[in-house]
Amino acid sequence: MKEEFEVSDYGIFTDGVVLTNSLKEKVGTLQESLSSFKSVISNQDVFLGPAADVANEDIDTLQLDFNDVSDNFQKISDYLITTNDNYQKGDYNASVQLRLEGVGAVASDYANPANLSGSHLEFINSIKDGAVEAYNEYGVLPSLTMAQAILETGWGKSKIGNNIFGIKAGSGWTGKRINCATQEQRADGSYYTINADFRDYDSVSDSIVDHAELLSTDLYQPVIDSTNYVEACHAVKNCGYATSLDYADNLISIIEDYGLNQWDPVV
Repeated sequence: MKEEFEVSDYGIFTDGVVLTNSLKEKVGTLQESLSSFKSVISNQDVFLGPAADVANEDIDTLQLDFNDVSDNFQKISDYLITTNDNYQKGDYNASVQLRLEGVGAVASDYANPANLSGSHLEFINSIKDGAVEAYNEYGVLPSLTMAQAILETGWGKSKIGNNIFGIKAGSGWTGKRINCATQEQRADGSYYTINADFRDYDSVSDSIVDHAELLSTDLYQPVIDSTNYVEACHAVKNCGYATSLDYADNLISIIEDYGLNQWDPVV
């Protein structure tokens, strides 16, 4: 990835905003002092004559000048905030473009921070490469893909055929189907069970690709727009992927407990 698209510290803009706001506050303090001074020399019981009149006029002029200075500091602060936002958006868009051009996540070995073993470790290793490829092709974060697969199948133990994401088969689905019972949750927290048709595939790899294609549709655009796994987990829930009220929180916990964000590119 090119160096210019790895900018992560925009502190220069933040520091500039802090400095300009500090200077603006100092100007405000000076204005308050001038106002207090003017109230004193305007007291005709204390000051009279042309000198006092000239002083009052000079203070009025200074107040106007300080108002201009304060307004300019505010404009500088607003400009720095806008510039900071534009730079971050530009760097993000550039990094997304590089991903689309083939520069993205790398399918490295699992670091295994939770010391997994047995079937759990095998399941992660069996889907991590496909999850990384799905990110590079479609933009779905590997951590989200893997967490959904783990949550939807109980670590691969209850997958529906080769469907590891619990994706239902709607009227437009022309592939294989499997009908089975599934539990849903109402908004009040109560559960109910229905029978539904689910998509099936020739392989788990096909399931990963279909999952990525689904999340790259317009309906799930907020998922693709997410810059980290927390945003992505809430986005996939809010877009209607699952009825479970705790769906996003459960995904986040899985990612954090098992370090599944280790393949997510830093944007």
